[in-house]
Amino acid sequence: MPRRHRFGSLRFRLTAIATAVVAIVLATTAVALVTTQERQLTENLDASLEQRADTLAAQFDDELPDAPLNTNDEDRAVQLVAVDGSILAASSNLVGESALTGLVSPNTIEMVATRDDLPLEDDTYRVLSRRIDTPAGSATLHVAENSDDLNEAITRLIATLAVALPLVVALLAALTWWLTGRTLAPVDAIRSEVDAISAANSHHRVPVPGHHDEISRLATTMNRMLDRLDDAADRQRRFVADAAHELRTPLTRIRTDVEVDLAQPDSADPNATNTEVRDEVVGLQHLIDDLLHLARADAGHSVAKRRPIDLDDIVLAEIRSQRALTNTNIDASGVSAAHLDGNPDHLSRAFRNLLSNALRHAEDLVTVTLSERSDTIELAVTDDGPGVPAGHHDRIFERFARVDDARTRTDGGTGLGLAITKDIVEEHGGTVRYDAQSTTGARFVVTLPKMPGAKAQTPDP
Repeated sequence: MPRRHRFGSLRFRLTAIATAVVAIVLATTAVALVTTQERQLTENLDASLEQRADTLAAQFDDELPDAPLNTNDEDRAVQLVAVDGSILAASSNLVGESALTGLVSPNTIEMVATRDDLPLEDDTYRVLSRRIDTPAGSATLHVAENSDDLNEAITRLIATLAVALPLVVALLAALTWWLTGRTLAPVDAIRSEVDAISAANSHHRVPVPGHHDEISRLATTMNRMLDRLDDAADRQRRFVADAAHELRTPLTRIRTDVEVDLAQPDSADPNATNTEVRDEVVGLQHLIDDLLHLARADAGHSVAKRRPIDLDDIVLAEIRSQRALTNTNIDASGVSAAHLDGNPDHLSRAFRNLLSNALRHAEDLVTVTLSERSDTIELAVTDDGPGVPAGHHDRIFERFARVDDARTRTDGGTGLGLAITKDIVEEHGGTVRYDAQSTTGARFVVTLPKMPGAKAQTPDP
């Protein structure tokens, strides 16, 4: 993996974030540990100074010593200073030295401080200063002890942490890198498999880990998405192939008519040829309009602006238009008022497709009913034809679907009408179905949501 990609990977970012967080936590903990340890050692040293000061104060309460006090000259020192600054007593390492000053303010009885300016070795001392009463009057007792052991202990602790913490952080970074690599390995396998999938091997699917975790669910979701894409690609291929076939048939007939007239001009009938070409062109125009509608629907651009409409007006207008073109009886007595929000052009086309389909297969009668229910509108178109065989009830709403594949386009249509009707009805939040319980022929039922506030209507008797 190139360095640029490796540093920009999720694995690297997770490792870096986890390492940084742990490093901050460990550093904060180390500072708190050093501070706590230093405070604890200092409190222990101060407690020791308190005990020694109590002991010396008890001695000086009765009498003052004539000789230097016996102390550890390397680590400890004692000095008793009168109010006038004279030295009443001192340890041997402070004999002849000037009085210690600047330790206790006039209003303070006792205080403890760290000093590095005592007239002793170049070390730091912890000094306790206390005002006491002596036979010579009030005096200040200074008790000092070398704090080098405390400082060395803290220094060793800091040095240990300075070595241990980077090692722990480095070990944690390596462990995090390894764990994230193992955790993300299935994701990388999914990525590699998806990257390798093409049109030639679109049936391939990503591996699903055996553990029921987020990655397993991701792989399952990815496979479902690939199934949908594969199905959409198959439907698109079938759609293109069917569309090409449907377009080729009328074009072939047009070409045949023209070539026959050109080859035999003496026997040609221009009027008949023109009529046939015109009918084929009209059919082509309808087919292209259907294809454009489906293409817009697939692209999500078919939804037009809606407005309140009277569906019964649209239905009756289409029935009047079809009556002028057919001898089949159309019964519209069951059409009553129905109101909804919709696109009148689209709904007109949907009903036209249903009515044309019924007229194509009816023997003598097509019945249309329209009524409002409590919160829906029901539109039904029934013909007295042979109906749809049981195995084709769901298939008839597919694009280019025909019950009898042997029928020509002129006899059976393009196979797009019911598919377009289904798209338009679903676009309006409704459903369309084939009524398998009908015994009089084919019956299609459309259910649409009623316009809010509209009252249910019943057909006139």
